[in-house]
Amino acid sequence: DVVQANPLGKRRGQSKEYGLRFDRWWNKRTAGNECSVGPSEVSASRAISQLAEHGLVAKHKEGTWVSVGVVDRLAIAERLAERSGWPGGELLEAFQWGRTIFDVAARLSAAASKAGVEVAVTGRVGAAYLGVLGTSSPDEVRCWVDTGDASLGELAEAIDLEPAAGGAGNVVLCSDPWRVGVHRRAEVDFDDMRAWVAHPLRVWCDLHDDRRGSEFAAQMWSMVSG
Repeated sequence: DVVQANPLGKRRGQSKEYGLRFDRWWNKRTAGNECSVGPSEVSASRAISQLAEHGLVAKHKEGTWVSVGVVDRLAIAERLAERSGWPGGELLEAFQWGRTIFDVAARLSAAASKAGVEVAVTGRVGAAYLGVLGTSSPDEVRCWVDTGDASLGELAEAIDLEPAAGGAGNVVLCSDPWRVGVHRRAEVDFDDMRAWVAHPLRVWCDLHDDRRGSEFAAQMWSMVSG
């Protein structure tokens, strides 16, 4: 029941801001950006050392230059999903009108951009924008939100979401104080709609908590690791 959209189809899954693959090698000098493991090079270096201790990456030193090779991509990704997958923090249920659930994501993204709020759609809706579709539509839009110093409630109001509770909503916001969700997000087109979507690896990590998420995650893996 999980199908992958034709990559040459009408604008689905198109983005100019990121690729859909792991880099096999990176160096210590740029590790803070490439590894996406922390806010600084020091944090990235520490994380790489921990991964090396578990045999997941291998360090190669040439003089003052240190390169890191990925030994087991899947194991690293699974570790990331286990430790930082959805949901990661405070949750807030809300409602946004839309023609479809994918239109809801587009409208939410547009309102967030207008309000200066950083959001990143993830889960099954994020996967659909990236080209992995199912025979039935998701029930809700899952969205990471960089809250900064504001509360989720304040930001939900800023992007014109209506309060909802008890399963009445179609949007679930998750606070993202460490920016694990919004980091390397990108605007992605889906037919005539556009939304801010989390990085494909982040979407893959978050799918495991979704209904039938493992099926969609399996379909997305070739996009993430290819």
